Amino acid sequence: MLKFKHVSLLFALLLVFNFFASNFVFAEEIKETEPTLVALGDSIPFGTSLPDRSQAFPNLILDGETTVINKSAPGQTSAQLLTQITTDPETGQALQNADVITINTGNNDLLQAAKIAEIAAVIQAGKEIDYETLQKEVAAAALKAGENLAIILHTIREINSDAPILLYNIYNPFPSLEAEPLKTLHQVGEMILEDVNKGFPLVASSYSNTFVLDAYSAFDGNQVELVYGFPDVHPTNIGHQSLAMLANSLLLEMYPPVEPEPEYELDLTITPNVETEGPVTVHVNTKGHTPLKIMWMAGEKTELDFISLEDVNFLQGNSFEVNENGKYTVLAVFSEDGMDRAIQTIEVSNIVPPMENPTYELDLSISPSEDTEGPVTISIDTKDQTPISLMWMKGEKIDLDFLDVENVNFLQGTSFEVTENGKYTVLAVFSQDGMARALKTIEVTNIVSSVEPPAEEEPPTEEEDNTPPPPVKKDETKQPVEKKQVAKSGNKLPNTATSAYNYLVWGAGLLFLGLGYMATVKIYKRKTRVQ
Repeated sequence: MLKFKHVSLLFALLLVFNFFASNFVFAEEIKETEPTLVALGDSIPFGTSLPDRSQAFPNLILDGETTVINKSAPGQTSAQLLTQITTDPETGQALQNADVITINTGNNDLLQAAKIAEIAAVIQAGKEIDYETLQKEVAAAALKAGENLAIILHTIREINSDAPILLYNIYNPFPSLEAEPLKTLHQVGEMILEDVNKGFPLVASSYSNTFVLDAYSAFDGNQVELVYGFPDVHPTNIGHQSLAMLANSLLLEMYPPVEPEPEYELDLTITPNVETEGPVTVHVNTKGHTPLKIMWMAGEKTELDFISLEDVNFLQGNSFEVNENGKYTVLAVFSEDGMDRAIQTIEVSNIVPPMENPTYELDLSISPSEDTEGPVTISIDTKDQTPISLMWMKGEKIDLDFLDVENVNFLQGTSFEVTENGKYTVLAVFSQDGMARALKTIEVTNIVSSVEPPAEEEPPTEEEDNTPPPPVKKDETKQPVEKKQVAKSGNKLPNTATSAYNYLVWGAGLLFLGLGYMATVKIYKRKTRVQ
């Protein structure tokens, strides 16, 4: 069942990929083409009195996300506007291509009929206003403006049958203040506009997709802020913003903004991000969106590469492990049709091969290596490894013997001296835990004893004369003297010594002489060999 779902998903992806390029191009064309807004009318859409005419309300509609063709003109009346749209080819072409049309007309018709400047002069002179004449002239102008407006709307609908037409009614430019002439001008404006503005909806209702925007209500009571001071009757910057907001409210209600498609992105990171023997974990951050599927492949891949099921790895979570350096590509799918997706590639380069455990060895040598009376120096070669501790013991030892610290000799350098032949064992420790160590034994055999000088030969012992002495004539006249016994060292020869015993003594002496000679020759040869 799981495999079937994977095949279905990838089949959908394949179908989507076939149309992906064309859909992308189409979307780009829509994005690049802004709606066209054509502004018709008088000095109000033209932006008269503004420091910067680019801030006129047509340019502010839909936050300026429109292409504005402003065909308005200062002082233009409804009759002049009708002439413009029926005779000017540029205006006709603009209306034909328009997506939205705004109209401000009738203001100059009424201002000219009311003769506002003359009324202001009358008020300042303290004279009475002829309201009867004023009403007749304004009513006639309003009727004619209404007729012109009906023809204008009809003509526009013949040129463009479906673009929304936004028709602004007329605001009272004079604030309600106690000071003259503004107090009276405000009252005159209210008297004129009460009936005139009622006619706008009646005319607009006869034409499809045509709407009246209530500028009168938006400006009523706010003239001080929204209109430049008398005698100027044009909107301020804030006034133009208010007019644009009236259009925005209607357009957004008619055409609710389409929520932009979420942008799907992936952010790939790895841990650890320092050198390691592996594995390395690749983490997938979907930027707050929940994907239907996450899959990855080894290497730098495109979306089409993921159609090959054999090489695709599907994730249950948001991470996966790799054991080799290289590039890895992740594809996340966020919708059933596969249109919502994101792809990202990351390169892993911090996996290093595992380090082999170093082999620790010792090489021991002696100096000198020839026979010597001593001492002999034992040198230690640690094979380019630096030990933490070097120590030695006399005899052939094992590692555990070095636990007997009292009998261990610790070295400061890499050599030590001995004065006796025998075996000597060296232990080198290369790590704090003592696990890395090396043991070696060497035998010293070239220390010889110093040579003693040969003993001097003893002079030969004179042979005793066994011939009896001649008889001594006894002097009978002398008293006999008692002979005292004298102790002599050594063995006293028996009185019974014979010639055989003498021969034995002479043989022993010759033997000692021969041994002495042989020892002398041997010592001489040794010295000669050493030299």
